[in-house]
Amino acid sequence: MRSFISPSVLVLAAALAAGCVTRTAPRYTPLGNGVFKSPTAQDAENYCRNFGAPMRFLANQGGETPAKGVTTGEVVYRCD
Repeated sequence: MRSFISPSVLVLAAALAAGCVTRTAPRYTPLGNGVFKSPTAQDAENYCRNFGAPMRFLANQGGETPAKGVTTGEVVYRCD
């Protein structure tokens, strides 16, 4: 019985380690000088919430000041 438990524990430990290593990549792009770009406003809010920082939208497509190089739906923001 003991020889059956040991491989099971090893497989479980390997699966746990693989899960910790392969987490999803953050959905933001640093543009420099504290400015970030995210694919959605929700991703931007989630990124700033990690640090407890308030978020300020700078420009987005369809806004008053659309940013160059920002595709539809993406947002440019700062975590102040």
